[in-house]
Amino acid sequence: MIYLTSDIHGDFRTFQRLLRTIRFSDQDHMYILGDVMDKGKEPLRLLTAILQKKNMTLIKGNHEYLCERYLSGIINGSMWDACGGTRSRQQVDVLTDMEKKKLLKQLQQLPVYIEIQQGEVCYFLTHSGLHADFMIFHEDGTVDIRASVQAAVADDQERYLFSNDIHYIPAGIRFDKRVIVGHYPTLFLPDWERARIYRNPRYIDLDTGNERREQGGKLACLNLEDKKEIYV
Repeated sequence: MIYLTSDIHGDFRTFQRLLRTIRFSDQDHMYILGDVMDKGKEPLRLLTAILQKKNMTLIKGNHEYLCERYLSGIINGSMWDACGGTRSRQQVDVLTDMEKKKLLKQLQQLPVYIEIQQGEVCYFLTHSGLHADFMIFHEDGTVDIRASVQAAVADDQERYLFSNDIHYIPAGIRFDKRVIVGHYPTLFLPDWERARIYRNPRYIDLDTGNERREQGGKLACLNLEDKKEIYV
């Protein structure tokens, strides 16, 4: 089975509960659409466990990018802390220099998007989805999602990974692929506002607010083959 989840945010125990719930095995594959770091209690343990699994693929989220920037010396600890990274930073700071170099390389090599074919549908998996300033159109008027994302990332990866634009693109604009994202909690989507996976004809949002469990948030998982939704 092919499973998708996102925005676990350092919650190692809930992620393990999810794996037990779906009976995840070596024959399955899990795509995690970013933001395993920050906010939760065990971000580094969670990140390490995911990176070690051959049948798990992590797509870069803005919180992995913050860790990458910190390890690169581009942002300081205060800036990372302000974005929810205090516990992550504390766990990263006690690593050896060799471990920090290895982690930095792993983060730099994370893909920003992955395309997978399921039946007749091409799914475009990415963290934030789209940056409105970089929409590139085909001759038929549909948005070329891959080219648009590549252009946005080439210009400013940080702006792309933090963008919420996909949720506000006019409904009349069509995409050439079905986009699946995390990043923006469905709890805050206008006319939705619930901890359930959001779907419309253009995109799916998997972030059901795991880091906001006190507000009813949950960790969501989508089985891409039978389209079943799992919540823990």
